[in-house]
Amino acid sequence: MRLVYRPAARDDLDAIYDFIEPDSPARALSFVQEIRASCRHLLAHPQLGPARDDLGTGIRLYPLRGRVVVAYRAFADRIEVVRVFYGGQDYAALMRDDI
Repeated sequence: MRLVYRPAARDDLDAIYDFIEPDSPARALSFVQEIRASCRHLLAHPQLGPARDDLGTGIRLYPLRGRVVVAYRAFADRIEVVRVFYGGQDYAALMRDDI
């Protein structure tokens, strides 16, 4: 099993870093690293988040730290991180726009 980040998820992580970096570059880096470490837990627990097929086929949501929501899909050979939302973004509206 492997962990794969879709391009939009990588862009989301970059945006989270860019948002925090002006105040604290070190914290921006550690926060993104913490998100990535938390995503690795999905490899052992692929069904951890609730299913949200209304947001896309096979989508599950994994809330982290109260301000982060990871949208992912679980496959037999991989976990695919589709998007990473931060700070109260309306993930439902943003995901529906991607369908």
